[in-house]
Amino acid sequence: MFVLRFVVQVLVNDFFLVACLEDFIENARLFIFETFCRIHQCISISMLADKLNMSPEEAERWIVNLIRNARLDAKIDSKLGHVVMGNNAISPYQQVIEKTKSLSFRSQMLVMNIEKKQASSNRNETPNWAGQESGF
Repeated sequence: MFVLRFVVQVLVNDFFLVACLEDFIENARLFIFETFCRIHQCISISMLADKLNMSPEEAERWIVNLIRNARLDAKIDSKLGHVVMGNNAISPYQQVIEKTKSLSFRSQMLVMNIEKKQASSNRNETPNWAGQESGF
């Protein structure tokens, strides 16, 4: 898969996008890597290096930096040359917090909708312009 290499060539030849080359490559690598992590539990570093347009040594260093910066829950098996993904299970405590936030937001939206409905029904049914006397 040489898509990233092709895209890099296109960006290098584009006058306006060449300034964003490094940021684009880094974000593309992160996107590709995150996609593989969601799909696979164990990923070969050499295969990943090919997809990320890097050498296997560069890819391993890049993954180590992701692990160090706490952006990735994984372990590297250097003997086999694999990245083994950690368990990303959400704790019950975090689930309760997320559901409470969602419930709070939905409740606020319901209250706002009810208040709007009440305000529109309490208004006089005749439009403002119809109640005024004109001099004609």
